Amino acid sequence: MEELTAALAELEAPFRTLVDDSEWAHASVEGLVLDVGTWWFADADTRLAPQVAFSVAFSEAGRLQGAVYVEGYLWADGQPVAAAWCGLGDRVVYGPRAEAYLGVPLSPHFCRRVQQRNGTAAVLMSKHPKLLPLLRDGLPRGAVLAGGTPGPRSVGT
Repeated sequence: MEELTAALAELEAPFRTLVDDSEWAHASVEGLVLDVGTWWFADADTRLAPQVAFSVAFSEAGRLQGAVYVEGYLWADGQPVAAAWCGLGDRVVYGPRAEAYLGVPLSPHFCRRVQQRNGTAAVLMSKHPKLLPLLRDGLPRGAVLAGGTPGPRSVGT
């Protein structure tokens, strides 16, 4: 978890002045995941795959009672990788094989709105130019669902 946190902070660093100088909510997508993301854990019951498409993770979350769609970064092969998975509680129930998972559980309504507007399966990880208002203003009310355990920059940790 520490390696993933450090790698994302390093990727965010060149953009940190956006937050510091112009009061943006998040410096980058990496910063957004560090700020809002929560930790997720795979266990013996997790269905792991070498790779999972964003659209498949989204569909899987809609299929399982109480599951959430999560986008963020995982730590695999010594590097951060943008990814999506299906979570339940603080567990990864379906997703790519990784050593650590840090992501934002997103509401289906918010996901569909962004996917339709941007024409992408990925919501936050698409790095689409239309995501800049989310970095400037933060995620809208209702976009983030409960799930995972407090992340590196979670308030109150």
